[in-house]
Amino acid sequence: MILFLPKLFDELRCVQLNQIALSYSAKQALNFEGNDPHYGNSFGLARIPEYEKVLLALTPLIKQKTGWDNIVPENSYTRIYFNGSDLKKHKDRPGLDITLSVCTFSDINKPWPLCVEDENGKVHAIEINPGDGALILGTKYTHWRDQLVIDDSQKVIQSFYHWKFA
Repeated sequence: MILFLPKLFDELRCVQLNQIALSYSAKQALNFEGNDPHYGNSFGLARIPEYEKVLLALTPLIKQKTGWDNIVPENSYTRIYFNGSDLKKHKDRPGLDITLSVCTFSDINKPWPLCVEDENGKVHAIEINPGDGALILGTKYTHWRDQLVIDDSQKVIQSFYHWKFA
């Protein structure tokens, strides 16, 4: 399943979440991911309390959209991407069965799609603008983002919400 959810978050929710992510960044409370084999030049953190509340609030909607009543929240993750960031081709670890990627901020002037290879080998390039979400089966589908080439003053903020099958 690949499901595009346009305007999942309104502008106010995006602003609120961005303020939280940027405050963690200002306090140097986000982990540098440039040394990780999966990421390049990004900073992120799992289970920020305010994002965990969003995960719980999203759960009924995700159950309704997918028809899967047997899912339970697993975790949230927030990441700020900068020039040179990428996401290597991968499948999510066990327990992150369903992944929802939501863009909350972008000041780049070009597409930076989430690429997903479905069970038939077809690659989907999903453009996720601020407020939009893309839901995929993260442990089943290979997904990635190509290297982000932007000015050093630009960035993209994404939040990720994960559920597992009970």
